[in-house]
Amino acid sequence: MFSYNSGMMTYTPTKYMDHTHPDAFVDHERMQPAYGCTVECPRCKGFGGWNLQLNAYGLPAGEADTPENRKKFVHFRAICGHCNGWGFVSPEETCQGHDWKWIKNVGNCLNRYECIHCKKTSDVDSSD
Repeated sequence: MFSYNSGMMTYTPTKYMDHTHPDAFVDHERMQPAYGCTVECPRCKGFGGWNLQLNAYGLPAGEADTPENRKKFVHFRAICGHCNGWGFVSPEETCQGHDWKWIKNVGNCLNRYECIHCKKTSDVDSSD
C-alpha cells in the first residue's frame, strides 16, 4: 500500500492483525480435532488461522453476505503456522507457538527451519 506525500511517493507498511487482536477470529468457525491432534492450538485457539485484515476485498457478484462468504472472499486471512491450519496439535507438542527461523539450504529448493523456542526443525520444499 502506498501513500503520496508532497508529490513524493513514500511507502507506508500495511498494518495487519495478529492472533491476539480482538477481531482476529471474526467470521471464523472453530475446527474439530482430527488425525490424533486433540490439543487445542495455543496460537490460533482452535480456529486454524485468523484474519489479517477485515473487509479487505468486496464480495463477488451474486454472493450472499454471510459469515462463511465473508471468511472465504472478503477478509484477508492467515493460516496458523503452529498447527498448519488444523486448529489442533498433537498431545506430544510442547511448544506454545512455533516461530520459525531459516537455518540453511539442504538441497535444491529444500530449506531447513528451526523454531526459536523449542529448537524443533522442519524441512520445507519450496519448489512448485
